[in-house]
Amino acid sequence: MYKLLLAALTAGAMMVATVAQAKTLGVVALLANDALNIAVIGGATEAAKAAGWDVKVTDTQASADQANAAMNSFAAQKVDAIFVLAFASSSIGSGLAAARDAGIPVATWGGEIVPGIVVTTSGRQVGDDSVKFLIDKVGEKADVLAMTFHPGKLCIDRGIAFDEGVKGKSDVKVDYSEVTAPGQVQFGNATAAAWLTAHPAGGDKPLAIWACWDEPMQGAVAAMRQAGRTDVTTVSINGSPQALQLVKEGDLTATVWQPAYQEGKEVFQAILDSIKAGASWQPKDIQIPGIVVTKDNVDKFMAEHPNGM
Repeated sequence: MYKLLLAALTAGAMMVATVAQAKTLGVVALLANDALNIAVIGGATEAAKAAGWDVKVTDTQASADQANAAMNSFAAQKVDAIFVLAFASSSIGSGLAAARDAGIPVATWGGEIVPGIVVTTSGRQVGDDSVKFLIDKVGEKADVLAMTFHPGKLCIDRGIAFDEGVKGKSDVKVDYSEVTAPGQVQFGNATAAAWLTAHPAGGDKPLAIWACWDEPMQGAVAAMRQAGRTDVTTVSINGSPQALQLVKEGDLTATVWQPAYQEGKEVFQAILDSIKAGASWQPKDIQIPGIVVTKDNVDKFMAEHPNGM
Protein backbone atom coordinates (compact mmCIF):
# COMPACT_ATOMS: atom_id res chain seq x y z
CA MET A 1 0.00 0.00 0.00
CA TYR A 2 2.83 2.38 0.95
CA LYS A 3 4.60 1.66 -2.34
CA LEU A 4 1.41 2.30 -4.29
CA LEU A 5 0.86 5.57 -2.45
CA LEU A 6 4.47 6.61 -3.02
CA ALA A 7 4.20 5.79 -6.71
CA ALA A 8 0.99 7.80 -7.01
CA LEU A 9 2.53 10.78 -5.20
CA THR A 10 5.65 10.58 -7.38
CA ALA A 11 3.56 10.45 -10.57
CA GLY A 12 1.50 13.39 -9.36
CA ALA A 13 4.62 15.38 -8.57
CA MET A 14 5.98 14.64 -12.03
CA MET A 15 2.73 15.85 -13.61
CA VAL A 16 2.83 19.07 -11.56
CA ALA A 17 6.45 19.61 -12.59
CA THR A 18 5.57 19.04 -16.24
CA VAL A 19 2.74 21.57 -16.04
CA ALA A 20 4.97 24.05 -14.23
CA GLN A 21 7.66 23.73 -16.90
CA ALA A 22 5.28 24.32 -19.83
CA LYS A 23 6.22 27.45 -21.75
CA THR A 24 3.69 29.83 -23.30
CA LEU A 25 3.57 31.69 -26.61
CA GLY A 26 1.38 34.80 -26.53
CA VAL A 27 -0.06 35.62 -29.96
CA VAL A 28 -1.28 39.14 -30.75
CA ALA A 29 -3.53 38.84 -33.82
CA LEU A 30 -4.48 41.72 -36.11
CA LEU A 31 -7.80 40.06 -36.98
CA ALA A 32 -8.16 36.60 -35.47
CA ASN A 33 -11.00 35.62 -37.85
CA ASP A 34 -9.08 36.62 -41.01
CA ALA A 35 -8.10 33.60 -43.12
CA LEU A 36 -4.38 34.47 -43.27
CA ASN A 37 -4.21 35.24 -39.55
CA ILE A 38 -5.87 31.88 -38.90
CA ALA A 39 -3.30 30.13 -41.09
CA VAL A 40 -0.24 31.72 -39.50
CA ILE A 41 -1.61 31.14 -36.00
CA GLY A 42 -2.29 27.52 -36.96
CA GLY A 43 1.29 27.01 -38.13
CA ALA A 44 2.79 28.62 -35.05
CA THR A 45 0.44 26.64 -32.79
CA GLU A 46 1.33 23.34 -34.42
CA ALA A 47 5.04 24.01 -33.97
CA ALA A 48 4.56 25.28 -30.41
CA LYS A 49 2.46 22.31 -29.33
CA ALA A 50 5.05 19.94 -30.82
CA ALA A 51 7.66 21.64 -28.64
CA GLY A 52 5.48 21.32 -25.55
CA TRP A 53 4.41 24.97 -25.40
CA ASP A 54 0.97 26.38 -24.67
CA VAL A 55 -0.50 29.10 -26.91
CA LYS A 56 -2.68 32.07 -25.93
CA VAL A 57 -4.27 34.26 -28.65
CA THR A 58 -5.59 37.83 -28.27
CA ASP A 59 -7.69 39.37 -31.07
CA THR A 60 -7.00 43.11 -31.35
CA GLN A 61 -9.57 43.88 -34.08
CA ALA A 62 -6.84 45.79 -35.96
CA SER A 63 -6.28 48.23 -33.08
CA ALA A 64 -2.67 49.17 -32.30
CA ASP A 65 -3.79 50.31 -28.84
CA GLN A 66 -5.23 46.87 -28.18
CA ALA A 67 -2.05 45.26 -29.54
CA ASN A 68 0.08 47.24 -27.07
CA ALA A 69 -2.32 46.36 -24.26
CA ALA A 70 -2.14 42.67 -25.17
CA MET A 71 1.66 42.74 -25.21
CA ASN A 72 1.74 44.48 -21.82
CA SER A 73 -0.66 41.86 -20.48
CA PHE A 74 1.46 39.01 -21.83
CA ALA A 75 4.57 40.62 -20.31
CA ALA A 76 2.82 40.81 -16.93
CA GLN A 77 1.85 37.15 -17.28
CA LYS A 78 5.52 36.36 -17.96
CA VAL A 79 4.89 34.38 -21.13
CA ASP A 80 8.03 32.98 -22.72
CA ALA A 81 7.65 34.62 -26.17
CA ILE A 82 5.26 36.98 -27.96
CA PHE A 83 4.25 36.73 -31.61
CA VAL A 84 2.65 39.88 -33.11
CA LEU A 85 0.73 39.57 -36.37
CA ALA A 86 0.77 42.26 -39.07
CA PHE A 87 1.34 45.40 -36.98
CA ALA A 88 4.12 47.81 -37.87
CA SER A 89 6.83 47.58 -35.21
CA SER A 90 6.69 51.37 -34.92
CA SER A 91 3.07 51.09 -33.70
CA ILE A 92 3.75 48.67 -30.82
CA GLY A 93 6.37 50.68 -28.93
CA SER A 94 4.94 50.33 -25.43
CA GLY A 95 4.36 46.61 -25.93
CA LEU A 96 7.93 46.11 -27.10
CA ALA A 97 9.23 48.08 -24.14
CA ALA A 98 7.25 45.90 -21.73
CA ALA A 99 8.54 42.75 -23.39
CA ARG A 100 12.15 43.98 -23.32
CA ASP A 101 11.85 44.89 -19.63
CA ALA A 102 10.54 41.38 -18.94
CA GLY A 103 13.24 39.74 -21.06
CA ILE A 104 10.67 38.25 -23.44
CA PRO A 105 11.61 37.75 -27.13
CA VAL A 106 9.15 39.17 -29.65
CA ALA A 107 8.55 37.84 -33.16
CA THR A 108 6.49 39.65 -35.77
CA TRP A 109 4.70 38.61 -38.90
CA GLY A 110 5.11 41.59 -41.18
CA GLY A 111 6.79 44.03 -38.78
CA GLU A 112 10.16 45.75 -39.11
CA ILE A 113 13.29 44.55 -37.32
CA VAL A 114 13.79 46.87 -34.33
CA PRO A 115 15.35 46.28 -30.89
CA GLY A 116 13.45 43.46 -29.19
CA ILE A 117 12.31 41.79 -32.44
CA VAL A 118 14.09 38.47 -33.02
CA VAL A 119 12.41 37.43 -36.29
CA THR A 120 9.95 38.78 -38.85
CA THR A 121 8.46 38.07 -42.27
CA SER A 122 7.40 40.61 -44.91
CA GLY A 123 4.70 40.95 -47.55
CA ARG A 124 6.78 42.73 -50.16
CA GLN A 125 7.41 39.82 -52.53
CA VAL A 126 3.77 38.78 -52.91
CA GLY A 127 2.92 42.45 -53.46
CA ASP A 128 5.44 42.67 -56.29
CA ASP A 129 4.04 39.47 -57.80
CA SER A 130 0.46 40.78 -57.64
CA VAL A 131 1.08 44.10 -59.40
CA LYS A 132 3.32 42.50 -62.02
CA PHE A 133 0.53 40.07 -62.88
CA LEU A 134 -2.03 42.89 -63.01
CA ILE A 135 0.04 45.09 -65.33
CA ASP A 136 0.90 42.14 -67.55
CA LYS A 137 -2.83 41.41 -67.79
CA VAL A 138 -4.25 44.90 -68.47
CA GLY A 139 -1.24 46.63 -70.01
CA GLU A 140 -0.06 50.16 -69.25
CA LYS A 141 -3.38 51.87 -70.03
CA ALA A 142 -6.05 51.08 -67.45
CA ASP A 143 -8.34 52.37 -64.72
CA VAL A 144 -7.67 50.60 -61.41
CA LEU A 145 -9.39 50.54 -58.03
CA ALA A 146 -6.78 49.81 -55.34
CA MET A 147 -8.03 48.81 -51.88
CA THR A 148 -5.30 49.44 -49.30
CA PHE A 149 -5.08 48.95 -45.51
CA HIS A 150 -2.50 50.90 -43.53
CA PRO A 151 -3.14 49.50 -40.03
CA GLY A 152 -1.66 46.20 -41.27
CA LYS A 153 2.09 46.12 -41.96
CA LEU A 154 1.78 43.34 -44.53
CA CYS A 155 -0.68 45.50 -46.47
CA ILE A 156 1.64 48.48 -46.13
CA ASP A 157 4.44 46.46 -47.76
CA ARG A 158 2.10 45.21 -50.46
CA GLY A 159 0.81 48.74 -51.05
CA ILE A 160 4.36 50.04 -51.50
CA ALA A 161 4.95 47.27 -54.04
CA PHE A 162 1.75 48.26 -55.86
CA ASP A 163 2.70 51.94 -55.90
CA GLU A 164 6.12 51.17 -57.31
CA GLY A 165 4.62 48.78 -59.86
CA VAL A 166 2.36 51.48 -61.35
CA LYS A 167 4.83 54.33 -60.95
CA GLY A 168 5.69 56.05 -64.20
CA LYS A 169 2.74 54.53 -66.06
CA SER A 170 0.87 57.74 -66.83
CA ASP A 171 -2.00 55.94 -68.55
CA VAL A 172 -2.72 53.82 -65.46
CA LYS A 173 -5.18 55.84 -63.37
CA VAL A 174 -5.55 54.56 -59.81
CA ASP A 175 -8.43 55.29 -57.44
CA TYR A 176 -7.26 54.45 -53.90
CA SER A 177 -9.67 53.40 -51.19
CA GLU A 178 -8.65 52.60 -47.59
CA VAL A 179 -10.36 49.46 -46.27
CA THR A 180 -12.27 49.59 -43.00
CA ALA A 181 -11.84 46.54 -40.75
CA PRO A 182 -13.64 44.78 -39.19
CA GLY A 183 -16.24 44.79 -41.95
CA GLN A 184 -13.70 44.42 -44.76
CA VAL A 185 -15.92 42.23 -46.96
CA GLN A 186 -18.82 44.67 -46.74
CA PHE A 187 -16.43 47.55 -47.42
CA GLY A 188 -15.13 45.84 -50.55
CA ASN A 189 -18.67 45.25 -51.77
CA ALA A 190 -19.85 48.83 -51.28
CA THR A 191 -16.66 50.41 -52.63
CA ALA A 192 -16.52 48.21 -55.72
CA ALA A 193 -20.24 48.72 -56.44
CA ALA A 194 -19.79 52.50 -56.48
CA TRP A 195 -16.61 52.26 -58.57
CA LEU A 196 -18.23 49.94 -61.11
CA THR A 197 -21.11 52.39 -61.52
CA ALA A 198 -18.60 55.15 -62.23
CA HIS A 199 -16.73 52.90 -64.68
CA PRO A 200 -19.31 51.26 -66.97
CA ALA A 201 -18.44 48.43 -69.30
CA GLY A 202 -17.45 49.21 -72.86
CA GLY A 203 -15.04 52.06 -72.14
CA ASP A 204 -11.80 52.65 -73.99
CA LYS A 205 -9.55 51.49 -71.11
CA PRO A 206 -9.22 48.10 -69.40
CA LEU A 207 -10.55 48.00 -65.85
CA ALA A 208 -9.03 46.29 -62.81
CA ILE A 209 -9.49 45.99 -59.06
CA TRP A 210 -6.53 45.26 -56.76
CA ALA A 211 -6.81 44.48 -53.05
CA CYS A 212 -3.99 44.03 -50.58
CA TRP A 213 -5.73 40.94 -49.23
CA ASP A 214 -8.52 38.57 -50.21
CA GLU A 215 -11.42 39.52 -47.97
CA PRO A 216 -12.16 43.00 -49.42
CA MET A 217 -11.91 41.36 -52.83
CA GLN A 218 -14.58 38.84 -51.85
CA GLY A 219 -16.92 41.78 -51.40
CA ALA A 220 -15.80 43.31 -54.70
CA VAL A 221 -16.46 40.04 -56.53
CA ALA A 222 -19.96 39.93 -55.03
CA ALA A 223 -20.55 43.47 -56.33
CA MET A 224 -19.40 42.42 -59.79
CA ARG A 225 -21.79 39.47 -59.72
CA GLN A 226 -24.66 41.74 -58.65
CA ALA A 227 -23.85 44.13 -61.49
CA GLY A 228 -23.41 41.34 -64.04
CA ARG A 229 -19.88 42.54 -64.78
CA THR A 230 -17.25 40.21 -66.26
CA ASP A 231 -15.03 42.87 -67.84
CA VAL A 232 -12.84 43.67 -64.81
CA THR A 233 -9.49 42.04 -63.96
CA THR A 234 -9.37 41.26 -60.22
CA VAL A 235 -6.18 40.55 -58.26
CA SER A 236 -5.77 40.04 -54.52
CA ILE A 237 -3.29 38.44 -52.12
CA ASN A 238 -3.24 35.65 -49.50
CA GLY A 239 -4.66 32.63 -51.33
CA SER A 240 -7.40 31.94 -48.79
CA PRO A 241 -9.66 28.93 -49.42
CA GLN A 242 -12.50 31.31 -50.31
CA ALA A 243 -10.35 33.20 -52.82
CA LEU A 244 -9.09 29.98 -54.38
CA GLN A 245 -12.68 28.86 -54.89
CA LEU A 246 -13.49 32.20 -56.56
CA VAL A 247 -10.53 31.70 -58.89
CA LYS A 248 -11.72 28.19 -59.68
CA GLU A 249 -15.21 29.49 -60.48
CA GLY A 250 -13.76 32.19 -62.75
CA ASP A 251 -14.95 35.13 -60.64
CA LEU A 252 -11.50 36.18 -59.39
CA THR A 253 -8.71 36.56 -61.93
CA ALA A 254 -5.83 35.80 -59.55
CA THR A 255 -4.82 35.55 -55.92
CA VAL A 256 -1.19 35.46 -54.85
CA TRP A 257 -0.91 32.71 -52.26
CA GLN A 258 1.25 33.51 -49.25
CA PRO A 259 2.44 30.40 -47.36
CA ALA A 260 1.28 31.73 -43.99
CA TYR A 261 0.98 28.35 -42.25
CA GLN A 262 4.60 27.51 -43.03
CA GLU A 263 5.63 31.04 -42.05
CA GLY A 264 4.00 30.53 -38.67
CA LYS A 265 5.92 27.31 -38.15
CA GLU A 266 9.23 28.83 -39.20
CA VAL A 267 8.74 31.92 -37.06
CA PHE A 268 8.19 29.75 -33.99
CA GLN A 269 11.29 27.71 -34.80
CA ALA A 270 13.25 30.95 -35.05
CA ILE A 271 11.93 31.92 -31.61
CA LEU A 272 13.29 28.65 -30.21
CA ASP A 273 16.60 29.20 -32.00
CA SER A 274 16.87 32.75 -30.65
CA ILE A 275 16.27 31.59 -27.08
CA LYS A 276 18.92 28.92 -27.46
CA ALA A 277 21.43 31.31 -29.03
CA GLY A 278 20.91 34.04 -26.44
CA ALA A 279 23.00 37.19 -26.93
CA SER A 280 24.65 35.77 -30.07
CA TRP A 281 21.34 35.69 -32.00
CA GLN A 282 21.07 37.88 -35.09
CA PRO A 283 17.49 38.93 -36.01
CA LYS A 284 16.29 37.31 -39.23
CA ASP A 285 13.71 38.02 -41.93
CA ILE A 286 12.01 34.86 -43.20
CA GLN A 287 11.11 34.97 -46.89
CA ILE A 288 9.12 32.11 -48.45
CA PRO A 289 8.11 32.61 -52.11
CA GLY A 290 4.39 32.77 -52.86
CA ILE A 291 2.49 31.48 -55.89
CA VAL A 292 0.26 33.40 -58.31
CA VAL A 293 -2.86 31.25 -58.63
CA THR A 294 -5.07 31.69 -61.71
CA LYS A 295 -7.70 29.57 -63.45
CA ASP A 296 -4.86 27.93 -65.39
CA ASN A 297 -3.18 26.42 -62.33
CA VAL A 298 -5.81 26.50 -59.58
CA ASP A 299 -6.77 22.81 -59.79
CA LYS A 300 -3.15 21.71 -59.57
CA PHE A 301 -2.51 24.16 -56.74
CA MET A 302 -5.51 23.04 -54.71
CA ALA A 303 -4.51 19.41 -55.12
CA GLU A 304 -1.02 20.15 -53.88
CA HIS A 305 -2.11 22.47 -51.05
CA PRO A 306 -5.19 21.03 -49.29
CA ASN A 307 -7.07 23.74 -47.35
CA GLY A 308 -4.76 26.33 -48.92
CA MET A 309 -1.79 25.26 -46.79
